[in-house]
Amino acid sequence: MPASSSVTLCRYSPATLDRETLQYLLVGRQKLAESLLEEIDQASGSGTPRFFLLVGPRGIGKSHLMTLLYQRIRDDLAERIIPVKLAEEEYSIFRASDFFLRVLEELGIGVADVIALEEDRLVRDVAVDMLKEIASTEGKQIAIFVENLHELFNQMDKREIQALRSIFQQTNAFSVVASAPSVFPGVSDHDEPFYNFFRIFHLQELKLAEVKELMKRVAQVDGNTAFIENFQDYEPTIEALFHLIGGNPRLVILLYETISRGGIDDAGKIFFEMMDEQTPYYQEVFQRLTGQRRLIFDTVLSAETPLTPKEIAERSRLDPATVNAQLRRLERDGYVISHPMGRRTSYEARERLLGLWRAMRRSPGRDRVFRFIEFVRDWYSPDERAAVLDMVCREPSGVAEGENRMIAIASYIATRKRNEALVAIENVEGPFIDPEQLLQFVHLSLALAGEELRDGNRTNGLRLIDIAYTQAGRLEPGLVKKITVDFLKWIIGEGEIPAIKSVVDEIIRLKGTEFQWFLKSVADAIEIVETNDTKLYYTNMQPEEREIVAGIVQRITGVEELVPGL
Repeated sequence: MPASSSVTLCRYSPATLDRETLQYLLVGRQKLAESLLEEIDQASGSGTPRFFLLVGPRGIGKSHLMTLLYQRIRDDLAERIIPVKLAEEEYSIFRASDFFLRVLEELGIGVADVIALEEDRLVRDVAVDMLKEIASTEGKQIAIFVENLHELFNQMDKREIQALRSIFQQTNAFSVVASAPSVFPGVSDHDEPFYNFFRIFHLQELKLAEVKELMKRVAQVDGNTAFIENFQDYEPTIEALFHLIGGNPRLVILLYETISRGGIDDAGKIFFEMMDEQTPYYQEVFQRLTGQRRLIFDTVLSAETPLTPKEIAERSRLDPATVNAQLRRLERDGYVISHPMGRRTSYEARERLLGLWRAMRRSPGRDRVFRFIEFVRDWYSPDERAAVLDMVCREPSGVAEGENRMIAIASYIATRKRNEALVAIENVEGPFIDPEQLLQFVHLSLALAGEELRDGNRTNGLRLIDIAYTQAGRLEPGLVKKITVDFLKWIIGEGEIPAIKSVVDEIIRLKGTEFQWFLKSVADAIEIVETNDTKLYYTNMQPEEREIVAGIVQRITGVEELVPGL
């Protein structure tokens, strides 16, 4: 077990962590790490260099993986490989000569005499020759780790980039492991020197189970035993926010920091704090764009659903041809992603959190996100409905009609005496003094409503829902939403679309716009099942909504084919 360390270091500065901690926190990447290490080792033996590019958005774990590879080569493969890791930010590399001088410096070799040669080509050739001599004398290959390769290429003239590639091609002394947030033109365009040069590995987001495992491991490193012991209490919040932040390791650690520091009472507040911390970075993203590109990108980010070029042109009041041309540039540069579907192509932000951050900067968007968080958290919370009904029904047999009203109603429902149950519910008069009995009554009314709707008794079912929500008006609003989700989970599990739709429509009629947004995921799932149109995932909803909607679709139908690869 690694020694305790700052979680902030885990999040931002993996290079400051020891190898044991880095290895312990490497969740979901173990196979990739071993594969890369094996290939680099083979390269040293065969004299055939390897050139790898790790691709993934900010915080996905590129630096963590590269630091661990560097340390393992340094510790385990030093007899065959000389590892060199350049700084994450290399602002002084503008020429190929600068690159190789930095490698020499990292090896602890003075470069003053080389720089004194002045003529750049001579400086470059001497620096390369010195490195080749080191590799040859020691019988080793030099493995160079380069972060943010796209920034390095942006700083260099194309002729210098060409010189860099020529050197890599002409000698077997160097292998390179590089990183970038996306596949950028410098490695993807046909007319660029490094086109088709690197073998590219895309770092995927962690799955939910991996997210939970990482959080437990971070807590272990942080010495937070209370978090581990009470992890089940955090799970609904973690699962809810997972749909927003995804499986980005840096954000997972930030989530751990936030909930371990402030608790889990308000998932919306937790997410707001997380987004607020990302503000400088996202502001910087916008600052890189100017004029029409910024306007178009902001139009995409501000929408409640993905937009077509025509819709973007209308909302931004720009010429459609201009919009199409700028969208192609924005997609090429990694800002947006397109979803072609026949004649319709819709666009959304490639980095989903950027869209969520933009939404959180405006009141309507913030409300939309908060309602979604509420729904998802309730969806993943333990079903309290069954527990309440169990408690009421613990002794259903032989109960006289005049005894406790709730037990009597439960008895009728349990023995399928629906008419008697309906009459008993309708005859309940006056407000409940006991909040527990009120809660039981609401659950029992909804249970009977579900039974009636499932059998096609729409009038009775809707009448019972009306009764339930009239009484539920005296409950705390968050509890009403939890009751609603528990009821819907049960109804959805029955797989009867007419019943599910009737329930959702009636609840929205009774509770208004607030619940229309709160239940959007269920309404979207119903529409997909009714129309059998999976394109709606990419036209009617944002990325954070798709997985939860797909899960509801699957729960309704029991058919995995309706769930796209999300």
